Amino acid sequence: MIRVAVVDDQGVIRAGLKMIIDNEPDLVVIGEAADGLEAIELVATARPDVILMDIRMPRLDGIEATRRITSSGSATAVLVLTTFDDEEYVLGAVRAGAAGFLLKDAGPDLLVSAVRTLHGGDSLVDPSVTRTLIARCLELEDRAGGPSAAAASATAAGTWKQRLASLSDRERQILVGMARGGSNRDLAAELVVSETTVKSHVSAVLAKLGLRSRVQAVVLAYEAGVITPGERPFDHGRTMGDD
Repeated sequence: MIRVAVVDDQGVIRAGLKMIIDNEPDLVVIGEAADGLEAIELVATARPDVILMDIRMPRLDGIEATRRITSSGSATAVLVLTTFDDEEYVLGAVRAGAAGFLLKDAGPDLLVSAVRTLHGGDSLVDPSVTRTLIARCLELEDRAGGPSAAAASATAAGTWKQRLASLSDRERQILVGMARGGSNRDLAAELVVSETTVKSHVSAVLAKLGLRSRVQAVVLAYEAGVITPGERPFDHGRTMGDD
């Protein structure tokens, strides 16, 4: 059974999410919270597998709550539920360690699928949601002249350029595939390898780039110019070659 926590300052939204989750035979809501501080306490006491996190909340917002949860070493995966009105906050949440993003109006089927995806150890980078939000946020950041936090974090043991140069050709293909919205299954089919092989490559990419999640790798790919906003999304019919 996948244990889920729901965090939102609006009771009606929490009730709706709980109804969706509890309607699934393999999912159960084990706790609710109305702000970030309650969310942190809930994770510490109930230890959910996945937590659905709102961004804008009183006392402590979802970004800081996510940062504290992930930095604590908790195994709880954070799925941020957002709206396009929150786009300026998305990169902050990614860098805080969120494992995925979903629009609040994405629908029940996608929500439960996302919960299962995160519980399986993968991240949710939906090309119709996260990719668009990340690209938009980067555009806003560029206009504001803001620092590149993901790239800056990679300078601890060398610049992001050096770290990208350390990737093998196949690992770079994996990075591009992730940034284009490909899941492990998609990448396995395109590269004509097993999903286990893809997972190994993803782990190697994250380790070499000094990142914590697949979503952070996607952000860095955009920031470093490995892929640019507007570049074609994942093409299920194209094959890159054998491993």
